Amino acid sequence: MTQEKQRTTTILTVATYTEEAIAALSRRWGEPDWMRELRLEAWHVFQETPRPTLQDEPWRRTDIRHLDLATIAPTEAGGSLDDLPSDWAALMEDPDVGGTLLHVNAATVHQALAEELAAQGVIFAPMGQAVREYPDLLRRTFMTQAVVLTDGYFAALHGALWRGGTFLYVPRNVEVPLPLRAVTWATSGQSTFTHTLVVVESGGRVTFVDEYGSQTEAGMTMHNGVVELILHDGAQLDYVNLQDWGRHVYQFTHERALVGRDATLHWVLGGMGSKLTKSFIDATLAGPGATALMSGVYFADDRQHLDFDTQQNHLAPSTTSDLLYKGALKDQARTVWQGMIKVFPGAQKTDGYQANRNLVLNRGARADSIPGLEIEADDVRCTHGSTAGPIDPEQLFYLMSRGLREMEAKRIIVEGFFTPVLERIPLESVRRQLEEAIQAKLD
Repeated sequence: MTQEKQRTTTILTVATYTEEAIAALSRRWGEPDWMRELRLEAWHVFQETPRPTLQDEPWRRTDIRHLDLATIAPTEAGGSLDDLPSDWAALMEDPDVGGTLLHVNAATVHQALAEELAAQGVIFAPMGQAVREYPDLLRRTFMTQAVVLTDGYFAALHGALWRGGTFLYVPRNVEVPLPLRAVTWATSGQSTFTHTLVVVESGGRVTFVDEYGSQTEAGMTMHNGVVELILHDGAQLDYVNLQDWGRHVYQFTHERALVGRDATLHWVLGGMGSKLTKSFIDATLAGPGATALMSGVYFADDRQHLDFDTQQNHLAPSTTSDLLYKGALKDQARTVWQGMIKVFPGAQKTDGYQANRNLVLNRGARADSIPGLEIEADDVRCTHGSTAGPIDPEQLFYLMSRGLREMEAKRIIVEGFFTPVLERIPLESVRRQLEEAIQAKLD
């Protein structure tokens, strides 16, 4: 490693970056001028945007005063398949996928796509490679349509310092028959700033599983991610986002889908890891007939803090959104869900639904659930609901009266609690992964 690279990796933290350093890195990575300009614009926005505090409504229940940006250095480290635990490495050997990407820190160490898909114009590539090889396509879509630099403090920081991630492009009327999978793994001490961008042209269809993880270690690292999902008219996307970060990771994400006319999005979230998570998750139904089905599964234990801020934005008439997030928590954990269905003027015939259910397994845990409606049209059907409470003592008594021990009975109740949302997940392998993660939390 050269002295220049060593200095960049060990000295430049979020607190010590400069415009000159960002421009120099962009040139070293061979990025086009427009990306370098975007990074510098993002850095300017970041410098002008106040850091979130408990006085800001979206952050009122999530305290990030302990996050020390002076210790956070976006990774430039590489890695290999050998860095992964065996169960994560096995994901690369799944025969029932059409393509795989493995990112370890800032490096892509494995890349595969079925030849017949590549021949049809499907692109499944590391984000850095995509910026260099498909500049016209990326320039139109990268943080210009879905997530934008002004979406928030961490969105702007991401725009300036992003590194790594996945680009998926499905051409018009191309159906990808098998799921595609990307795995991002961070090794010791590495902070990741990955970017996921999915563009599905009119009539295209694809399933994409996007997974993130690391071991738990001492210290503090950060994942600052952006996810952009762009569905053109009549497209269909099943997007599965699973994270099992180590308990030292502070995760901040901005995620937004733009769903066109008669397009269908099924968005699955699985949140099991991290020390603290704050995710903004937004489905914007931009064309008549657009549909978004949003399913979330999360389980917090120890002193984890998981905060999900969801938006279902109905911009066009005759659109449908259906959100079901279910969470369990125990020990001293805390979860927050803030949801909003917003119906814009003219979005008649909107059908919007949101529900958040939380199972609080002991007195020390706390779940905040805040649904919301903002309706500016008069011919709509919008409903919401939320609950947070302990295991039903009558259910527990019934199972124990049938000879089950208390822990066995609780396990059955928790597994049954998650069943309705797990049944919404289209991939059996993903359902199985989440079931195993839930069981591990209960042990």
